[in-house]
Amino acid sequence: MDLARKRKAGSKYAVISILLTTVLSSVVGGFAVIDSRNSDLQSLDLEINTVIQRVQTYPSEALSAAILAVEEDRLDVTLSLVTREGDETVISDSSLFYKGISSLTQVKQGLVAPITVEVDEPYRLRAIEIAGGDYLVISGSLATLDKNFSARLKTLALVTVSADALAIFFSMYFLRRHNRGLDAEALNRMQRFLGDASHELRTPLTVIKGYTEMLSKGQMSDVIDRARAFSRVNSEIERMEGLIRDLLLLAELGESRPAAFEVLDFDELVSAHVNDFKFFNKDRSIDTEIITDCNLSGSREHLNRLIQNCLSNIVRHTPPNAKVKITLKNIGKKARLIIEDGGPGLPAGGYGSEIKAMNRFDPSRSRESGGSGLGLSIIAAIVQEHEGVLELRKSELNGLAIVIELPI
Repeated sequence: MDLARKRKAGSKYAVISILLTTVLSSVVGGFAVIDSRNSDLQSLDLEINTVIQRVQTYPSEALSAAILAVEEDRLDVTLSLVTREGDETVISDSSLFYKGISSLTQVKQGLVAPITVEVDEPYRLRAIEIAGGDYLVISGSLATLDKNFSARLKTLALVTVSADALAIFFSMYFLRRHNRGLDAEALNRMQRFLGDASHELRTPLTVIKGYTEMLSKGQMSDVIDRARAFSRVNSEIERMEGLIRDLLLLAELGESRPAAFEVLDFDELVSAHVNDFKFFNKDRSIDTEIITDCNLSGSREHLNRLIQNCLSNIVRHTPPNAKVKITLKNIGKKARLIIEDGGPGLPAGGYGSEIKAMNRFDPSRSRESGGSGLGLSIIAAIVQEHEGVLELRKSELNGLAIVIELPI
């Protein structure tokens, strides 16, 4: 994963942690606040039902029993008597600013269980029928409950904001540490990159400088020696040009995902390169197994370069008659491209999936073959650009197998 993606992933995790903190604190706190209000409501209903039970115990003295229950238990409820015609008389006051019932229907609704009456000052109401067909109405204020509920909501908001502030603080702290680590990693990688690049450039420059000095001082008088010197200088210049092109491509691939991605037929791309490879390598035994309709989203230019580098590696580093096998198939939601050869393969420590910048298939061979030696780095960078997986392993042909998986 490149630096930009790692930074983006770190920021994403920070945002997720803050969102999770907000959701969890809101949900848990919200349940606690609601549960607390329900508990307060049950306590008020219990006070109202205490009066109802006392009246049911002494039905012949309903009003006296109700008043006595309120006084003995110090209940904050209002008692009123409602006739069958709907006339109401308050017989015991409380903290409730009671304006009276709106209709007999409201009273009858409260015969079964306490109900909430939504007025300017909401309250709970319960009624019981007494001797003579009248009704005793018990009412309790919800003002204290609502006040407590609002206070708890404010406390919940404060706790949520505090938790978010802590989450933001720790997220920013760890994100900065994460980014500092990424910066240090990027700096080390850049230093290695520049060191390797300067080393690669220094060699052809030394050769060019040496031959140029000899030619300018007339130290080569023989025509054949002069021709050989010019040829050597030209080959080193071409090598430098190739190295610079590869370095520029690696720098480009190190940027964020390009906007030039398109849906393309990967099997057609592979088949075109395979046909060219067969045409120019007639002495090789080349087996192919390529599926059709293998579509994926990617950069046509970069994928062409990826396949070209894999096949160029075979030409440069294997005997002209070494066998080659190329396979393209679908594995789940990925396209798997395997390019195998019957060459000498890599040193024992060269296989695996951890491919780093400036890696080479074999550093000792880059100068001999005339390449920049950055083919593997370019392949790894292109695979990474397409969010794929690259693995180097021992081939069934006893050489190198390059295994590339790209999302379909």
